[in-house]
Amino acid sequence: MTGGWRGWWRELLLGLVAVGLGLASSWMARAGVVREEWAAVFAVLAGLALVAVRRWPWPVLLAESALMVVGGAVTLAGGGVPQLAGAVALGYVACWCGRSATVAAYALYLGATLVDVLYRGNAGVLSGGTGVIRLVVLAAVVAAPVAFGRYLRGVRQAAAAAEERAREVEERRAAETRAARLAERAGIARDLHDIVAHHIAAIALRAGAARYAAQHTGRTDEAVSAFGELRDTAGQVLDELRELLEVLRDPEAVEPTDPQVEPEQLIRDAARRVREAGVAVQVSVSSALAGVPLVVGTTAARVVQEALTNTLKHAGPGAIASVDVRGVDGALLLEVLDSGPVRHQLVEPGRGRPGPALPVSGYGLSGMRERVGLLGGTLTATGTEGGGWRVQARLPIRENA
Repeated sequence: MTGGWRGWWRELLLGLVAVGLGLASSWMARAGVVREEWAAVFAVLAGLALVAVRRWPWPVLLAESALMVVGGAVTLAGGGVPQLAGAVALGYVACWCGRSATVAAYALYLGATLVDVLYRGNAGVLSGGTGVIRLVVLAAVVAAPVAFGRYLRGVRQAAAAAEERAREVEERRAAETRAARLAERAGIARDLHDIVAHHIAAIALRAGAARYAAQHTGRTDEAVSAFGELRDTAGQVLDELRELLEVLRDPEAVEPTDPQVEPEQLIRDAARRVREAGVAVQVSVSSALAGVPLVVGTTAARVVQEALTNTLKHAGPGAIASVDVRGVDGALLLEVLDSGPVRHQLVEPGRGRPGPALPVSGYGLSGMRERVGLLGGTLTATGTEGGGWRVQARLPIRENA
């Protein structure tokens, strides 16, 4: 059964059963129990009304109560199909309507039943001491469909609540999945900035130095050396980009194929690349770095790398920088200090004035603060009196062990 019939088949089945009972009443009429013609008519009408009981339980209950009273008066027979159909309609009201509507429906159906009994001249059964007992029994029998309907209502509400909880769990799980994906994308963006921006800054400065050497000094050997360094740095960028793209293509490939590089080596490699680009860098790394958790050491290395990249961008060749990493009181302290831009900056060929500054992404400092903040640390970046820049960070060790 499909379409609109899916919600009607139970009521249709009830109607067919009631019609069958109506035909049985007709057979009883032939035996002289009830009036044949009217018994079948009221039974069929009561059965057909049940088809709409789910959509309109209250109107159907009113119709069944009326059929029970009128049918009892005409056929002079109690009970029958209208009374049974009315009990079914009463159960539907209890199941699908509120408490007040259920109480009103119970009172209506009980009153219709009493009217049917009294109209057919059976008032004697309700008189005397036994009459009260019979009345209580009748009220209890009429209450049975109400109790069953309220039970089904509770089951239906519990199922709906369970379905709602399952939907909320599914939505929460989907939200957590989206949040995890966004966090992963943010991490990849930070890695792209930390790794690629550092190399690109070095490439830009070396390209400018090679161009200047070739056009103005005539020292081709320096130009050739600079272009060789450009090739090596570009190769490193391509390798690291390829590794990141492989992670994006295969989410399971979260570990690089190469051995894990130690944080101190990352710091010294970053200093070497900046030094090759024309910035004098002094590095001091204490043994405390080797004993910290990997996530702390890697974060420290990324902060140093980003700070040196900023030195390349803003101070340029000829600047002096220093890197100091040490452990103090359960924390890893690091400082990157540069002297700021110098007067004899690289000039743009043919212009006779300093070349344009390297583009600034605006994400470097915020990325450093975010990385350090995730580990419960602090980071400050301030200018110095001589026009330089100082980046200081404190990373707790014990909390992240």
